[in-house]
Amino acid sequence: MDTTLSKSSPVEYELDIHATADDIEPKLKEALKAQRKNMDVQGFRKGKVPLGLVKKMHGDAIGYKVAEQFVQEAFEEAVEEEDEIEPLGQPELVDLDYELDEDLHATIRFGVRPQVELEDLSSVEVPMLDPEVTDEDVEQEIERLQKEEADLLPLEDEPAGDADYVNIDLQRIDPQTDTPIIGDKDEDLTFFLDDDRLKEELREALVGKKAGDTFRVELPQEHPAHEHGHGHEHQHDHGDEEDRLYEVTINDVKRRDLPPLDEEFARRVSEGEFHDVEALREDIRARLQDAWDERAREMVQGEVIDKMLELHPVPVPESVIEGYLDSFVKQVEEENDGELPDDFDEEHFRQRNRRDAEKQGRWMLIRDQIIEEEDLEVTDEELQEFFAEQSGGEEQVSAQQIEQFRHTMPQMIEKVEQQVLSDKVYDLLLDRFDVQPKSREEFEEEMRQEQEARQRVAP
Repeated sequence: MDTTLSKSSPVEYELDIHATADDIEPKLKEALKAQRKNMDVQGFRKGKVPLGLVKKMHGDAIGYKVAEQFVQEAFEEAVEEEDEIEPLGQPELVDLDYELDEDLHATIRFGVRPQVELEDLSSVEVPMLDPEVTDEDVEQEIERLQKEEADLLPLEDEPAGDADYVNIDLQRIDPQTDTPIIGDKDEDLTFFLDDDRLKEELREALVGKKAGDTFRVELPQEHPAHEHGHGHEHQHDHGDEEDRLYEVTINDVKRRDLPPLDEEFARRVSEGEFHDVEALREDIRARLQDAWDERAREMVQGEVIDKMLELHPVPVPESVIEGYLDSFVKQVEEENDGELPDDFDEEHFRQRNRRDAEKQGRWMLIRDQIIEEEDLEVTDEELQEFFAEQSGGEEQVSAQQIEQFRHTMPQMIEKVEQQVLSDKVYDLLLDRFDVQPKSREEFEEEMRQEQEARQRVAP
């Protein structure tokens, strides 16, 4: 057997394999014997069929499997001998020329880990939200709690306000015939008019109407497209919108009757933890601050990744990109009960999300380099802290339990370890960047300007 290793790009190699029929014969004979053990042919005892007959009946299929296995083993052996090469992703068999009892020629293409030279980050600015919870934030949260605890009082002959509760029927109308479309009616839909999820066209049409009123309104109808989000978060783009005509019947209108802000309210919403309004306010302020701090950390992580990708345009092996695209497709399957939607165009999907896959692959290479250079690792104590945080401090996981998890749930432990490692990488990078604290207003304005700039350069 002869093998030739050649570099086809900075991050890809090709391995050409040439083997004679004699090289393959021992493995082929072994595979034919294994097949014979399971064969039951009339005129022969089970497992005693002549090898020549086995070869005649199943030789082509068995030979191809043997050839594939032979190529895989040759690849592993060749790579193992190259100390400076570290394959990444799944190797691709780009050519396999083999017929039974003939010589074999094959070509395998595979990606390798590129060299990543980490840049000096000390002069690179990264904006980070430095949130401060205001009295207004606290009062808005208290009002939200009051709304949750409010009684709903019916409005007899009074028009709906912009925060009232309504019960409606929604009947779609065919504009061509001006008649109801049978089977396209929703009854007893209930919602508050100050719900941010409500279509603005419907909200505006309902405000000022009374119970018993019937009217028509055109509402935009979204057509979702199967898309995958960028980088760290997944999102779904939507296609074009069209207006549909509906007849709306208002069945009921109610208004919130907010409970008084007193000791009883404080006890009720805190489940007995607090007995006065000021203590409740302080608890709300602390919880809001924790939530904002967590949000600030999540947002700066995205900024850190974007900066690192910008500073380190390392090439990404095709095998790594394809691996991420495979995972994106798998996610679509999981979101649809294990099957791809009937109208799913996988080729288009992979093309649209290729840039995302490349970015995620590049960040993986940069992150791995940081972990290697800094010799970062995850201890059992850090895993215990992680599980304690996830349970809100209510449950403690022992080192013995973690060891059991490693045997019974290795994938879960691996996922947690990678998350902890990522947190360590973010912390290390934040220490190296020139972090610029920003107020909420400053941060939102800066993010808006960056988003507009990205949109201007986007293809």
